[in-house]
Amino acid sequence: MKAITFLTCCCLMLACTKEEPRREWITFDFDTFTLEAPSKWKQFSRQGYDSRVGGITDGKDTLHYDYGMYSNRFTTITSNTHFIKEENRDGYSTKMVKPRKPGKGVIGIYYNLGNSLRLTLFSNNNNEKVLVHIMESVKIK
Repeated sequence: MKAITFLTCCCLMLACTKEEPRREWITFDFDTFTLEAPSKWKQFSRQGYDSRVGGITDGKDTLHYDYGMYSNRFTTITSNTHFIKEENRDGYSTKMVKPRKPGKGVIGIYYNLGNSLRLTLFSNNNNEKVLVHIMESVKIK
């Protein structure tokens, strides 16, 4: 009887932490780029002065974006505190950063779009796995 109770509790805990299947994700369109996120997330925009800013949120976690000439390039982030991955995505130079200690730094990706335009997506939330999946889904138009 104790084994059945234990197994039931384990199954319930796993069901509560399971992330939404990717097939249930939706596409968010931000004019210059799109990204995919769980269907529970909602798009928002903010007033920017020298760039377009906004993001998506599920009320608990938030992913912000900044599109313009002065978007953060993560130049002050070092490999002492973050994993840094620089690569070429869809023809654009990118830099992805993730904290070495989960929850202790920014998770983000920076795109150099040329013509002095940049796109940065970033979050300080702990749900690293979902946030990285969302960032990896970005498509530049």
